[in-house]
Amino acid sequence: MSRYWKIGLFVLSFIIFLTACGDSNNHQHGSQPELNFAPLEVEIIAPEEADPFEDVILQAFVTQGDEKVNDASEVLFEIWQRGNKDESEFVEADLTEEDGVYEIVYQFTEENLYFIQPHVTARDMHVMPVGEIIIGDVPEDILDEDHEEQGGHHDHGDHGHESHGGDHGHHELHEHMNVEWKSAEEVSVDGEVDLIVAIEWHGSPWSNGEVRFEIYQHGDEVHQWLDAEEVENGVYSLTHRFEDAGDYHVVIHIEDDELHEHVERKIIVVD
Repeated sequence: MSRYWKIGLFVLSFIIFLTACGDSNNHQHGSQPELNFAPLEVEIIAPEEADPFEDVILQAFVTQGDEKVNDASEVLFEIWQRGNKDESEFVEADLTEEDGVYEIVYQFTEENLYFIQPHVTARDMHVMPVGEIIIGDVPEDILDEDHEEQGGHHDHGDHGHESHGGDHGHHELHEHMNVEWKSAEEVSVDGEVDLIVAIEWHGSPWSNGEVRFEIYQHGDEVHQWLDAEEVENGVYSLTHRFEDAGDYHVVIHIEDDELHEHVERKIIVVD
């Protein structure tokens, strides 16, 4: 074999090697999933009415942007009768064969207005909307009273899987908890703002709990999560700087070993 033939063969082999490496790198880069920064959304799918001791299917449809979430770390349905949240029941839901849909089958035992609240933890986010279901014959005055208390909002969901916009949705605060918002409703951009809440449980200061502020504007892909400090008995505070003007949602998450409540407030930031 001539010297030039050997050189040509070596060059050809080297080109084939580089081409193979390039294809491999392109394949690896192409297989990397895109990061999803959209907020977690949960839609409750349940009938508006049912009978006592009837098997009722309750579902939570979990999405993040356009992606259906099948890897939630926990989905628990909390269920309680109107005015009786102290005796709520938690039932763990299972992922169904339908992407993003988690389900339980439940029997309601009494005629009453019930609340259903899926607690969904997935991808370092926690969402817990609340829906309602009427079991049996419930007097109209009870339904009307509840409708007025909740501002006319009833979230039942449907099987069309329409998005509700990613907000936390309707939430009934525990009847024995009181949260007093002590911050200004309008603040200036780039100024330091003290966000303060005073929390009572059964009429006494609620201490040694965990309070986190979730701050975002409508349409934000990333929400800020900030831990508050208990500055005095039952009073939690943090200092925050809003960098842009606009309307902000501030969701106060209140947790301990037995509770997980949240309250939403709004702050207007002006130039």
